[in-house]
Amino acid sequence: MKAIPGLSSEKILMREKAAALFAVEKKLHLFVFALITICLEIFLIAKGEGYDINRSSFVFAFILSFFLYAVLEFIFHGIVENKAIPLFSLIPAVLMFFLLKVNGKWGNIAMAVILAVIVRIIFDYMPGRDKVILFGSLILDGVAFFLRINWSAFWGDRLLDKLLFVALAVLTFSTIQKIIWGRKEGEFPFHYFLLMGCFLLFIPMNRTPIDWSKIEGVLGNAADATAYYLCSTIGDKEYTTGYGSFKVTGKRISNSDKLQLVLETVERPYFVYTDSETGKNMKMRRVLYLAGGKGVDGKALVDWLQFLKDNGITRAEAATFSQISKLEVEYVYLDTADEIAPEGALVLTNEEGVIEEGRCNNRHRKGYKIKAKYLDIDYGSPALVGLFENPAGGLVDRNPMTYQEATDYYLTLYNQDLPDVMTQIEYNNYVHQSDMYKSYGDTDGITDRMKDLALKISAGADNDYDKARLIEQYLRQYTYSTKAVGGHNPDSDMSTPAGMADIADRFLFETESGYCVHYTSSMVMLLRAAGIPARAMNGYRYSFPFEVQEKYVVEANCAHVWPEAYIQNVGWLPFEPTSAYTTAADYNWHRGEAAGEKSDTEKLNEISKLPDIPESDEAKVDYQNDGVQLLKIIGIVLLSIALLILIIWVGAILLRRIIYKLASPEKKIKIDVATTKARLIKESGDEFRDRGLLSDYLNLAPEEERDEIKKLFDLYYKIVYGND
Repeated sequence: MKAIPGLSSEKILMREKAAALFAVEKKLHLFVFALITICLEIFLIAKGEGYDINRSSFVFAFILSFFLYAVLEFIFHGIVENKAIPLFSLIPAVLMFFLLKVNGKWGNIAMAVILAVIVRIIFDYMPGRDKVILFGSLILDGVAFFLRINWSAFWGDRLLDKLLFVALAVLTFSTIQKIIWGRKEGEFPFHYFLLMGCFLLFIPMNRTPIDWSKIEGVLGNAADATAYYLCSTIGDKEYTTGYGSFKVTGKRISNSDKLQLVLETVERPYFVYTDSETGKNMKMRRVLYLAGGKGVDGKALVDWLQFLKDNGITRAEAATFSQISKLEVEYVYLDTADEIAPEGALVLTNEEGVIEEGRCNNRHRKGYKIKAKYLDIDYGSPALVGLFENPAGGLVDRNPMTYQEATDYYLTLYNQDLPDVMTQIEYNNYVHQSDMYKSYGDTDGITDRMKDLALKISAGADNDYDKARLIEQYLRQYTYSTKAVGGHNPDSDMSTPAGMADIADRFLFETESGYCVHYTSSMVMLLRAAGIPARAMNGYRYSFPFEVQEKYVVEANCAHVWPEAYIQNVGWLPFEPTSAYTTAADYNWHRGEAAGEKSDTEKLNEISKLPDIPESDEAKVDYQNDGVQLLKIIGIVLLSIALLILIIWVGAILLRRIIYKLASPEKKIKIDVATTKARLIKESGDEFRDRGLLSDYLNLAPEEERDEIKKLFDLYYKIVYGND
């Protein structure tokens, strides 16, 4: 680095050198942070949903490692000046990489550590680095904007998104100033823009789009689009919850209040029932399950109608536990090709007409709406539960209704036309679609201990419904926690039976804590182990408020997965094994139990005593071991850095001595003069201005050393200015 004019004291020069280096590093670190965040997003988009990585952990590990290497370089340069110094950072980087790589949980962190040193070395030796940062900032702006528009990246719900926005804002304003006013006096220093970035971090966020209604008539749709992108560009906290797919592994998550759906309905958000003990009218708020990618389930409706017909249910009886409801679903901050609709959907339409499938070819954008007509069923109704336990109808020689009979019966029950829901051909196909065991009975990956557990839990139950309820009740004993782990295989997810079995086995017998992914995987596989077809559903679980509202907001933390079991002569029934949520029995519409009647839980306990949860401390041990292992790694790395600094320091001293020993007499005198000047400044402790005269240094020397130092300086002048 060149000397700064007017500062000749080596102590001051060192301080100014450090300050100048810090100013350069601030801009470089912001640029690299934005670069790696955007590149990671591109990588994940290219890999697809199946690739699991925690963006925030990776980026923060990268930038912390990048900063560590910068500090090391500064320390190394303080010992010895050499162009090869940046390469020394490879030593602790490689060591950290292998130490972290050994533990599979930190594989992505290991990649961040090694990638950081590679990027650091590239920027250290990059020609024209300042121009790359200057114009590269504008390129990053364009790429980030493109990803935001076309791939719905950087929603703003993660802290990482907010930091990216701040970094790009600081770099962009600094770049614009440099391009337009950079050659004029009075330009703002870079730390001014950093201060502005700090203020941006504390800007309060709107959960809903900005209201542009006053200018909407002038700007039209552009206003709404601007509001949408402005309010989602900056997020308020990191999150991983939200609507997704079955490519979930059950690893740690954090909640988010990100707005994803808006619901509209003319119906009240609660049911009114008469309390059996007090005789007073009470409110029970409605709970709605919204399934994604399922669409209209005609098979479920056909089975439901046949079930009611077999049991002789009249219109009045059906009204106590079922009704036809309507709902409009609007997508907000949600980007998916899945159609998200209420469970029991009968008819789904959008602006183009009837929705045929549960997933379309293109992703839906903000403002996409689905109008749904669906069958709302009170699965917790005591009268209905009794029918589930002992459904009428032959298992083999069943005589299903004809299409006309089903049409008449549907009209009788709900005053609705069945042809509006399905054709006769579709109805006949659903009637003969009966091989549920082949489609939803796959037990791939189930362990022997899971099979044994399924038999123990369901012992004593004489029907499939009670078996399913016992499994549900058993799983609700487990601890709900978002700080969970996935299966034994880190790649296991809910998209395959083997993946669910792996997640379930570890959850049931080892970690014993998790969230809906773990509970649902466990119940699906335990049901199949007990011989009951089961499947997992993905979507949202929304509890309406007691107050009537024009619109109801569904946030990302309502995202949920739940199991469904196929009960012979009944059909598909949903269950809620996740202990953080109430079961259907707790929010049924009619509290029909008479005073003194046994609760649903007590009835289940009479059927079969649930086995105790196996004792296991794996989760605690895992987290403790993680902490111990991390401390060991940090200790080893710090020790290696200290050893490396010692080696460089000793090596620099030995190198100077070798150079001195091999130098000519004239070169030795020049080295002695430089060493003496540095020593005198250091020992004096005062500010010193170098006028280029060695006599000024002589005044700093102690009296007893001045004669010897004067002889040295005189020799130096003879060598520099003498003719011989």
